[in-house]
Amino acid sequence: MAAVLTRVLDAVFGHPRGLVGRLGGALMARGNVEQERWAVQHAGLHPEEHVLVVGPGPGVGLALAAEAVGPDGLVVGVDPSTTMREMAAARCAAQIAAGRVQIRPGRAERTECQDASMDAVISVNNVMLWDRPTGFRELLRVLRPGGRLVITVHRHVLGVPPQQVVSDAVAAGFVEPELTLRKRRANSDAVQLLLRRPAP
Repeated sequence: MAAVLTRVLDAVFGHPRGLVGRLGGALMARGNVEQERWAVQHAGLHPEEHVLVVGPGPGVGLALAAEAVGPDGLVVGVDPSTTMREMAAARCAAQIAAGRVQIRPGRAERTECQDASMDAVISVNNVMLWDRPTGFRELLRVLRPGGRLVITVHRHVLGVPPQQVVSDAVAAGFVEPELTLRKRRANSDAVQLLLRRPAP
């Protein structure tokens, strides 16, 4: 029974797919909006910047980031789930048509972005799915010197102490870590982490 439940939850939230994945995406769009707003706000986005969103799910954060960087900016979303990419594409159809948003297959460990091409990277509720050392090295590679990495995740799904995530990021080369836990009434604490690629 436990194995069946684990497979179902994975299809809904972990690696969303099919009809149940779309249900999970709808739940994420509602349940994660507060964290998506926090992440975009704390990424300190400016007009014309380029932003990578890792695991954008149904696209709430993509739309918010696109609004923040304006008509001359670019937001790239990479997600391994075809279901989530389809939902994000529907949500961001106008921005995609205008060339302001791109959505493609990918993950933290393999973004297919060019070296030093991004001003900021945002991850909401997916760091627990990464191979963290590999993912952090990849995100360091794609960030410009001084670029920002913003991570937020539900504490109850993280699976490791929050400080372990900080340690993995610092080991990969990130600096200036700022770790906070934010209490929430309707869910477990939000783990919030801000980091930077070192400036030259």
